[in-house]
Amino acid sequence: MVVEKKKSNIVNRILEIVENETAGSPTDSQIKWTHLRPLEIANTYKLKWDDTISNRTVKRILKDNGYCKRRPNKALSTGKSPFRTEQFALIFYFATIYSEMENNPILSIDTKKKERLGNLDRGGTVYCNKAPKVHDHDYAHLSEGKIVPGGIYDMKENIGYVGIGVNYETAEFIGDNLIWWWDNFGISQYPDATHLLIFCDCGGANGYRHYAFKKKLLEVAKYLNVKIQVAHYPPYCSKWNPIEHRLFSQMHRASAGCIFTSYSQVQRIYESTTTKTGLNIYVRTTYKQYQIGLKIGSDDLDHKRILKHPDLPQFNYTLLP
Repeated sequence: MVVEKKKSNIVNRILEIVENETAGSPTDSQIKWTHLRPLEIANTYKLKWDDTISNRTVKRILKDNGYCKRRPNKALSTGKSPFRTEQFALIFYFATIYSEMENNPILSIDTKKKERLGNLDRGGTVYCNKAPKVHDHDYAHLSEGKIVPGGIYDMKENIGYVGIGVNYETAEFIGDNLIWWWDNFGISQYPDATHLLIFCDCGGANGYRHYAFKKKLLEVAKYLNVKIQVAHYPPYCSKWNPIEHRLFSQMHRASAGCIFTSYSQVQRIYESTTTKTGLNIYVRTTYKQYQIGLKIGSDDLDHKRILKHPDLPQFNYTLLP
């Protein structure tokens, strides 16, 4: 009984120390955190109650009371789209229809965060027998090149295709990746395809407002000789694009802590990415120099080949070959 009372006193004292140095979430009163480390808590305990307690005990008490190391979860949207519910319903509808059409693929496309080539720290840790040395600063002029990973995720086959660019993310870059995918993989996997469904974000080079993106997709549709149906995720909803959590998150995990020293090395690391669900990734590197700032207007489009969906036509449309 005495031992249990002593344990209870230790727990209460630890929580008292933590409570005095605890902050809370501005959006959820149930979420709290402390900046104190176990060693600092143990030292405070000794000063206040003239008793010694180990770091291990402090860690166990914190864990038993819901405190453990966590990273902030980027779940709060910076804005809200008025079309969110309606567009997600349409996306679900398109995915359901195409999932029943064996001959027609469903692709999710986007461009992963740009990286820099060179002896630079990228964050993260890897197993090594000695810590590699990198530049003490990550200045742009120390970089030896730019890495632009343009991704395509085949939702039916659970296969990722990544085209590594070396300068800019443009509509032409995205279109060239689609043609590369089709010539080397898609045409053999879907020889009888008549339609292609593409999910993408509403911003970036594949934004729904960009005439350059539509113009390039018209060229791709003609080259593939299939109808391309496009559905954009509404603003502030890009994290729901399947490629983000099914492909890019796995690529980030596989490459965390690695120093990107060459394009061939980056390609090997991305290609080695796998998951328990059987994800495979095919990667190519293109050294083509893409231009930015090209002026493409509405008059440059063949509007007869663009069929807008009656519901939210700005986000949903079909491009004819």
